[in-house]
Amino acid sequence: MTSLSERLKNLGLSKGSEITVLAKKDTRSLVDELNASTITNDLGKIIVVEKTFPYGYLHGDIQFVDQIDTTEIHKTSKLNGINCNLKKIAFLDTETTGLSGGTGTLAFLIGVGRFGEQGFHLTQYILEDPSEESSLLLALSIYSEEIEEIVTFNGKSFDLPLLKSRFILNRMPVPFTHLKHLDLLHISRRLWRQRLPSRSLKDLEHEILHLPRTEEEVPGWMIPELYFNFLKSGDASLIKNVVYHNAMDIVSLAALFIGITQMLNKDLFYYDLDQMDVFSIGQVYERIGEYSKSIEIYEYCLKQSTFSKNFMIELNNRLGCIYKKQSQSDKAVNLWKNNAENGDYAACIELAKYYEHEAKDTKTALLWTQKADIIIVNSKISRYKKNTQKKELHLRRTRLEKRINGNV
Repeated sequence: MTSLSERLKNLGLSKGSEITVLAKKDTRSLVDELNASTITNDLGKIIVVEKTFPYGYLHGDIQFVDQIDTTEIHKTSKLNGINCNLKKIAFLDTETTGLSGGTGTLAFLIGVGRFGEQGFHLTQYILEDPSEESSLLLALSIYSEEIEEIVTFNGKSFDLPLLKSRFILNRMPVPFTHLKHLDLLHISRRLWRQRLPSRSLKDLEHEILHLPRTEEEVPGWMIPELYFNFLKSGDASLIKNVVYHNAMDIVSLAALFIGITQMLNKDLFYYDLDQMDVFSIGQVYERIGEYSKSIEIYEYCLKQSTFSKNFMIELNNRLGCIYKKQSQSDKAVNLWKNNAENGDYAACIELAKYYEHEAKDTKTALLWTQKADIIIVNSKISRYKKNTQKKELHLRRTRLEKRINGNV
């Protein structure tokens, strides 16, 4: 694969004083095309685009607000459940010269957004000349001085490792190592995996925020080539749609953050949410060990009539498992019985365990073991799994029969 440096050389660009000024078409400058400005710092100059979305602005279904309690979204993302000041959170996204990352990939556009006094303020730093990369990184470093947390979408795997490598290669300190990082990709997957086949940011925009992008949108896979074509031709119009794409990503990221936060901050008034989303919220709290919250949500879900039989089985098993962990298996018995009557093998095993070890009713434990055996015979699982479960049932049944016959 051709490296970034080789591609830049092919365009007539090289490092430092050897940079060749390309003959450019008679086109509008990048500053004019984007209604941007130029800033100069100690390390060079970059193009900056800024825009403010005032409080009350609707991004799809989400209204921008000036304050919100972030305790729950931090707790469910394992960030210690701290309520961070919304105005101290930066929403970040990059556009790069490659889609796979690595030391040969350059971030030529870094977009960041923050909630401020007037609304959500978006700032986009753009490299008109790759030799000015250190200037862009310095601008991001200065920006980071006033924030406490970064929110990204897949930033844990892509954006932040890429930026870290660029700071290191430019022999500059990495500015965000001390900041909390919330990657919305992961909680989005947990919240919507039950009903959405894809949880990309663009799909979440459409399905959750209910916001279509305009004809200005450009597919992400085209962005590296558009930037290289811009460097070659000087045609600033090639970058305009890339800037729109980046801006939409960041504003949607902020809207998604608010939307998820509002979902998690709800009490039991879930009537305005898709019931599968309510179930998923329960799973999120179960995952972090907030069992009282997950029990509350699962019990709410049990009262609904919108779930399929298979999901009711999963719901009963999850709630039963939590009761068992809290030494309240007696509360789980009816849930397991409902599932067992619907042909659920796992519920039969849980009932066999309960009656053998807790209720001390060996005969009933044997009955549930036999019920599990019947379910296995008629199940459509792999031969290996079926044989494994049959062996386990044989051992359990043999032990129980010996106990009933007085041989144990």
